[in-house]
Amino acid sequence: MNQLIGGVFALIGIYKCVPLVHGSQGCANYVKHIIVEHFKEPIDIATTGFHESSAIYGGVENIIKAIENIEISKNPELIGICTTGLSEIIGENIKSDVKSNYNNKNIIAINTPSYNGSHIDGYNNAMYSIISGILEKENEIEIKKENKNNKNNKINLIHGVVNPGDVRELQYIFDNLGIEYNLLNDIKSMDRPLRLPKEEYPKCDTTIDNIKNSIYSKATVSFGMEGVDGASYLEKYGVISCNLKYPIGIENTDNFIINLLKIAGKNDISDISNISEKLLDDRGYALDAMANTNDKLKNKKVAIYGAPDQVIGFVDLANEIGLNVVAVLSNTKTNYFAKTMQKLNQNIEVISGDLYDFEKSLKDKNVDFIIGDYRSKYVANSLNIPSLKVGFPVIDVYGHPKKTMLGYNGALNLINEMANL
Repeated sequence: MNQLIGGVFALIGIYKCVPLVHGSQGCANYVKHIIVEHFKEPIDIATTGFHESSAIYGGVENIIKAIENIEISKNPELIGICTTGLSEIIGENIKSDVKSNYNNKNIIAINTPSYNGSHIDGYNNAMYSIISGILEKENEIEIKKENKNNKNNKINLIHGVVNPGDVRELQYIFDNLGIEYNLLNDIKSMDRPLRLPKEEYPKCDTTIDNIKNSIYSKATVSFGMEGVDGASYLEKYGVISCNLKYPIGIENTDNFIINLLKIAGKNDISDISNISEKLLDDRGYALDAMANTNDKLKNKKVAIYGAPDQVIGFVDLANEIGLNVVAVLSNTKTNYFAKTMQKLNQNIEVISGDLYDFEKSLKDKNVDFIIGDYRSKYVANSLNIPSLKVGFPVIDVYGHPKKTMLGYNGALNLINEMANL
């Protein structure tokens, strides 16, 4: 799971945006395969079609030709060019090339080298490049600087590498709190009904204007490292960056809601009991599920694998349920994951390595089940135990993108699914 996947993931969450992979046809096909298998939806990804000569003499001419073809055939509002290992290793500076040739067009360059980092790094880099690239166009930047007093009460939201069901749950929470929001990325574009007339571009709630208007919002909410750099960039326009834990589990959702209310300037709420009846009911249903499954789940041994900030959320939920988390593995290197795990539970083994090391470590731990993306099934099958599929990618569970793991409804779903394994 390389940076390129995360870069494309971010781009397809913007209306009328075409991702352009600056590399070989195989690089684009790999990303397309993973995304289509997960969402079960078609996707358009363009490529500059690197060949041997491009690797020697550079691929700028390929970019120019590809953009010309995309503009004629698709008429997009945004083109996002993602690099690959090949274009990076030969030292091409596509950001400079784009600035020189397309400074007055909505064409942005994103560095997503395949040999470094993961899809989580790629998503974070992409959100930074998308936001900064659009706002720093010459004829936009001066206009924006003159309108610092034109603030509104909206909160920008960067949802991270989650599913359409998760985005709907986040929107549901905002709506029930009566807080206006501005989505800077919307992966609901990958969950569309099959109906006529066929859409040339799948609809979603993020457009170029959403990103341009992001500087007028009060704050930007992001989760962990998934989009935090884009949120931090907006601070130069006076937009507060509020980086939170993913609202996975009861306490994390409580804190998420309380932070939203504080940012929005609502009544000072330190007690969650003052929120809307709908949200209180959702919270109550999740607590009820926790009580109902206590005899089944309490003290069960579990191992968790996935994106670092999502794993942290799952460990929090596991602690609330009474599960015994024995080992965790992050698919992305961070400087905080291991320290955070030790604060949550000193008995958790933080595995450094890959799924082979994960499996090797679990062989003598008598684990009851595993939580992770679809690749966790290979470890689970080897150990003859069940696995709960969460996050991205999950290519072998139909309907998975419609589910939510976030909010009180996400906690309800996860608790029941764990109990039914």
